[in-house]
Amino acid sequence: MEEGGVKEVRVFRPKSLGGTLRLYTRNPDSLLYAGGTEILRRVQRGPGLVFAFPQKVIYLGNVQELNRISRSQRHLDIGSALDLSRILKLGRNVLPPVLFEPLSGIATPAVRNLATLGGNICVRSCRGDSLPALSVIDAQVELRTAGSTRWTTVESFLNQRGRPQLRPGEILTRIRVPLEEWDFALFRKVGGRQRLGRSTLSFAGVARFPKGSIEVLHFCLGGLKTPVLRVPGLESRLKNASIPVSTKLIDSLLADLDAALGNEVEDSPEGRYRKATALRLFRWFMEKVNSRSLEML
Repeated sequence: MEEGGVKEVRVFRPKSLGGTLRLYTRNPDSLLYAGGTEILRRVQRGPGLVFAFPQKVIYLGNVQELNRISRSQRHLDIGSALDLSRILKLGRNVLPPVLFEPLSGIATPAVRNLATLGGNICVRSCRGDSLPALSVIDAQVELRTAGSTRWTTVESFLNQRGRPQLRPGEILTRIRVPLEEWDFALFRKVGGRQRLGRSTLSFAGVARFPKGSIEVLHFCLGGLKTPVLRVPGLESRLKNASIPVSTKLIDSLLADLDAALGNEVEDSPEGRYRKATALRLFRWFMEKVNSRSLEML
């Protein structure tokens, strides 16, 4: 139906997750709307305030199951439509510090009152400041349709172009954050603070070394061609390595990381700079791990 050339937009406001999933199955062309911080960028056309909304919008803000946090001894389950400010209210003592840091640095407090963790993971344009941090702690996302449920890792959820791997009728409903103790955790973002794009790079790393050797070490780079780049071979080489890690081993790992970054950056001055920055971030992380291990002696 149109009046004066303006299309009618139907907005659905379901209150239950089951009802939302059934509604989305019947209306697969609908736009899922939660915080809405990216919706204007998606629909604005031209230099003026002319918007081309889809004819159907499903608002998720009233769905209780998507707007709550539950905690067990082993993990947090965070609803995908929960805004970042409410998540951050858990504090550093509950939320893993490596995740708290990027979430607290996203945009402004006003935007964090609207922006959701599910949106930060799914919206391709912002490339998700949270992604590297979620990856290194092995967080998982729950994906549901009206008739199925599956869990997958953050890196498996996104394809090589950063697009969510969602099946027809599927919605990201929960993010499961493991509550593990780490002896050292670090997150750094180099470049623009507001958005993770071509000019920025992010690094997240965690390590545990309880008895003079590395029990587990994970690191992840964000902002490259691959949205979340993990290098399992390098992590495996560090397992059981003595602490502090020798300069010789760090140099060898850097050479392997240099090779792994070959397809992740363009052969240009900017690409070479980004690769050099990624290598410096990894070396810095390893130096911090060594410093922390000496403090624990």
